[in-house]
Amino acid sequence: MVNHDEVFDALADGQRRRLLLQLRSGPQRVPQPSGVSRTVAEANENLLQRHLSSSRTIAGADEYSLSMHHVHLPKLTAYGFVEWDRDDDLVTQGHRFDELTPHLDLLVEQQDDLRSNVPLVTYRR
Repeated sequence: MVNHDEVFDALADGQRRRLLLQLRSGPQRVPQPSGVSRTVAEANENLLQRHLSSSRTIAGADEYSLSMHHVHLPKLTAYGFVEWDRDDDLVTQGHRFDELTPHLDLLVEQQDDLRSNVPLVTYRR
């Protein structure tokens, strides 16, 4: 049985939606945090959580990899929508990925509809 709360929570964030849409075509590599991002992640769990939950940024930190590794991938993995091989930085479809398929199809269809309904602008000289 589909847990709609988990499905909608998984799709509620743009980073998660993009990753899930990309997973439709195959496994995806997600880079490890490095440099300042790695330092922030390893320094202190409380500092990391405060950073990820605030709107402030840290100069030189890769917000994408920090949030992907410490928020989005753990959540999607816990739901069973993805499998995450941390050693190889590889993300694949999880055992519950099929529950997302109708919603992902609808997102793609809506994007296609938006693109095709945009009027062409012609410029006159």
